[in-house]
Amino acid sequence: MNESSEKEVNSVVEKNSSGKIKIFSRWLDGNRGFVTILITAIVATGASCAYYLLTMLSYTNPGFTLDDSWIHLQFAKTIYEGTPWEYSPGYPSTGSTSPLWSLILSSLFYIYSDPIGLAWGVYIISICFYIASSFVVGTIVSNYTQSVTWGVLAIIGFVIIPRNTWLMLSGMETPLFVFALLISIIVLDRVETKYDLLLGILVGVAYLSRPEGIIVAFGVPIRFLILGYKRKLNKTRIVTLFVSAGLAALVALPWILHCLSVTGLPLPDTFYAKVHTPSESEIDAWNFWWTLFVRQMPFLLLGVFLGIILIVKGKPFPWLFAVVLTVLYRLSAPYASLINNNRYLLPIFDLFYIVAVISVAWTLEIVLVGIFHFVKSPDVKLIAVTFTLFILIIPLIPSFIDQATYYGRAVKTVNDLHVNIGYWMAENTPEDAVFATHDAGAVRFISNRSMIDLAGLVSPDIIHGNMTPRETLSYLREKGCTYFVYFNDLFYFWTLFLPSAAYEMVYTVTIPPEVHVGGGRPTMSVYQIFWEYTSY
Repeated sequence: MNESSEKEVNSVVEKNSSGKIKIFSRWLDGNRGFVTILITAIVATGASCAYYLLTMLSYTNPGFTLDDSWIHLQFAKTIYEGTPWEYSPGYPSTGSTSPLWSLILSSLFYIYSDPIGLAWGVYIISICFYIASSFVVGTIVSNYTQSVTWGVLAIIGFVIIPRNTWLMLSGMETPLFVFALLISIIVLDRVETKYDLLLGILVGVAYLSRPEGIIVAFGVPIRFLILGYKRKLNKTRIVTLFVSAGLAALVALPWILHCLSVTGLPLPDTFYAKVHTPSESEIDAWNFWWTLFVRQMPFLLLGVFLGIILIVKGKPFPWLFAVVLTVLYRLSAPYASLINNNRYLLPIFDLFYIVAVISVAWTLEIVLVGIFHFVKSPDVKLIAVTFTLFILIIPLIPSFIDQATYYGRAVKTVNDLHVNIGYWMAENTPEDAVFATHDAGAVRFISNRSMIDLAGLVSPDIIHGNMTPRETLSYLREKGCTYFVYFNDLFYFWTLFLPSAAYEMVYTVTIPPEVHVGGGRPTMSVYQIFWEYTSY
């Protein structure tokens, strides 16, 4: 190539590069709000996650804060291996709280096989959904307030909400479920016809993320009422309502059919294990903890009462979802919603926080402009944002820091107790061994031994069998169960039905009280059962 041709080629390349830069620059100028919200979501969420994970690594190896997190991985493994939802070989289960989360996690087994690698994979997926949720929070708030500044502030507070990062990185389905609810709010607020069918798909996705995600479906008729009020309804839109419902059913149908085929019931066994008419003591526990929540997170009261403003403004869905979920848990599972660091309640906290930020922004604008006559928009915004920062966000920081320490200690507790025993079972029991337990996660996954869950979450025969303790022991013998993996305090119950010669403690682990956290007991043991000394 001669010198002249080379100059021509370089000139063309420079022009193309310059053209692309100009196109990107124009796009950036027109989307600065989007970019600002996205960068804030990535930086704030990433920083919060890094802080929690580094705190965890100062205590222990990568793992999960809850034993239940390993249940999702075990279901994911069955999907990867081609025997989906068989928690133990030959025993189909409907015990997945979130079949969609397990389906997503199953992709990790194409890359990882060891527990630590899988844990890092779960963190990566969880952080992606967490960042997406933070971005949607910023988008909702900036859209409602017509201010990117409020969206940035909302994201910062969102990642500081106590329990948020703890549960987003717990290995549970929380980041998926929160994202499904938040993106549903975005779509419910849209009035264009093209969003009607997408909404139906989101209803199914929300349900597969967690059964109570069905509340998104209740937002659909309300949206159509709002559309009718705005005179945007016609015969075509009414038809799309029914088509949307059909799409929701189509997405959820495979899981519903699986549940029907295994138990004859349409919902997963986690629903039947946890939902019941609450006792007086459960209601007392609910009332006690909510008193603490309001003290710890003052935005809850603001969200509950000021949220009425969103209804007046025709944007009811964040407040509506929060209220419906609160009532749902209070009436059906007040105690179950409190355990595991209140993991079922976190979406409620998140939604009321969003409502509080939006309501305070609107209220302060009315007060500062209408009463105190601040006419300069920058002054109004600066005062309002600063005030909100001090009343809604800064009070959350001490609990946010405490939760980071709790996160590290919780992972260490599960690793030292459940994961430890899982490895012992893998090394010291026959490959065809069957064990009974009350904690069905890490021991099953790590040991790769067949398991019967005496809590019934993943063992349909137990939860639907209505067996007496003696009938349960006969069932266990029939199924070849020769080990119990149990908290010592809880195993005492079974000693009332087993002669002393019929069981022997063969391994035990005790977590020191200064380290142990969580709702379980500090001592867990493996008991070998000798059925020949029983009458079962």
